[in-house]
Amino acid sequence: MKFIDLHCDTIAKIIDKDLDFTKPDTLHVTLPGIISSNTVVQVFACFVMSAHHPGQEFEVCNAYIDAIEALIEKHEDRLVPATSFEHLADPVASGKKTAVIIAIEGATPLKGDPAMLEHFYQRGVRLLTIAWDDNAFCGTVFGNKGGLTKSGEALIRYCNELGVIVDVSHASDKAFYEIAAITKIPFVASHSNARAVCPNDRNLSDDMIKLIADAGGVIGLTYGSGFIQPEYYKHELVCRNKILKGFKDKTITRQDARKISHDALSKLTDAPLSLLVEHARHMIGIGGEDCLALGSDFDGVSSLPQTISGVHSLPNLVLEMEKQGILPRVIDKICHGNAHGYFKHIL
Repeated sequence: MKFIDLHCDTIAKIIDKDLDFTKPDTLHVTLPGIISSNTVVQVFACFVMSAHHPGQEFEVCNAYIDAIEALIEKHEDRLVPATSFEHLADPVASGKKTAVIIAIEGATPLKGDPAMLEHFYQRGVRLLTIAWDDNAFCGTVFGNKGGLTKSGEALIRYCNELGVIVDVSHASDKAFYEIAAITKIPFVASHSNARAVCPNDRNLSDDMIKLIADAGGVIGLTYGSGFIQPEYYKHELVCRNKILKGFKDKTITRQDARKISHDALSKLTDAPLSLLVEHARHMIGIGGEDCLALGSDFDGVSSLPQTISGVHSLPNLVLEMEKQGILPRVIDKICHGNAHGYFKHIL
């Protein structure tokens, strides 16, 4: 089996925590794990939280891109940069290489100017998650539940002009439908599950799933327990709101946030892998077998489903899908075929 993953936050972990990409078990996404799992395309997201880097978002995002480029150069025997579909052809066909696509999670590095996207496009960015949190530039996400600003609308149009994939994960419901109305290119939800199975406001309603599918986009099944299991999400929501408020009020530090999260969530049981596959079955039932891909959020979440501890354990997901009766050809589509077809059409 081959795998394509639409979203991981690994580069920030490598840089901010000085973790070793070459050693097993240091990160969710490691070089040995990529090789053993046969991951042929990995999207590396550059996520810059403004509360952690106020006024330095542009510089930090560029530093993350520098680090991705350095990673590719250092491991050129396995990793190759991908800015167009032709760069994916050999890795997907042979399984001997891994194409790396660069994404930005949250548009704050653009410094409030949609035209700044040109700079990052030239640096290889091909996917943009419009916003991670509420901001004056693009508008809202899951916080105040408002829509896009005029700058946000302009940014969607400029993404289309350049050929940057628009990602609606984190978008509020209002912003989601506004983006869907503006974009002329099929869009993605790189790491979102089914709201009908788990009522996380970051998950997608059935209508959203169908809209993405009908438009020719794809949805990345995501592995965080808070996106999978309602009980876990209930506790995570309280924790999340407390941390976000503290960051905005400048009353807590990153260390405080880690303690809050640990105290609230460390005693909870990870979501069962069977429930993640229930999300997959639900989304296929709503959007059809061509709409679903994988969007792990590896190294961006602290709790993964049981038996999944990183990219190396993705075969366990395949086994669970088989156990629940998903047909082999559909599993193949979910694991890499649908994302590959989408990139062929879009890049």
